[in-house]
Amino acid sequence: MRHLALDSLVRLSARLALFAAGLMLALPARAEAPTLHWRLPLPADQAWRIVDLREGNGIRHEEYVPRGQGLEDYRDRLLVQRFGAQDMSPEAYLGHIAAGLAKHCPAFTTSGLVSGERDGLPHATRTAYCGRFDTRPYGYVITQKAIRDGDHLFVVEREWRLPPFTISSEGLPVFDADDEALKREIKLVVRWLTGQVLPAPIPQPAPPAADRPRPRR
Repeated sequence: MRHLALDSLVRLSARLALFAAGLMLALPARAEAPTLHWRLPLPADQAWRIVDLREGNGIRHEEYVPRGQGLEDYRDRLLVQRFGAQDMSPEAYLGHIAAGLAKHCPAFTTSGLVSGERDGLPHATRTAYCGRFDTRPYGYVITQKAIRDGDHLFVVEREWRLPPFTISSEGLPVFDADDEALKREIKLVVRWLTGQVLPAPIPQPAPPAADRPRPRR
């Protein structure tokens, strides 16, 4: 199986691949451990279809695009991943991703870093804005949530690939004529990540029903 990072580098971009490669190559081969069960309702703004699903060696990778959009010409993408945490907190992971992405983006900013803990699992959410990715004719908006569960990080990412945009002197993204509509869309996704992308306990099997005592004759 090709490494997920190399595949992402070819098809999507290099913005996350270098960091993800280091994580995945560092994982030793071992039996799959019990892991978090996601309660992940997909965002209601699109009819999503899964286009990639791979799992093994402690790694899980799910990738979705809306129906009607292709792998090469997508505007919207949803990514769900699980991999070894390598002693990173959710905030540290998001910081590494932002730092790597910023190297490719002359106009770059982040917003909305929110950290917390639920059911003993720390999490963090943040949005990154890349006005143009290198010399390519598009930029990115990437909203991510990372949850630390034991030795694993779970990352849910919602991505928009957009025409190049600018970052104001106040550090705010400035899009095209659909500026306000796009900002509302991003806000709804952030609300989805913070309010609905939540860890769920592994369901426990129901105890066997007790035998009813037989009536005496």
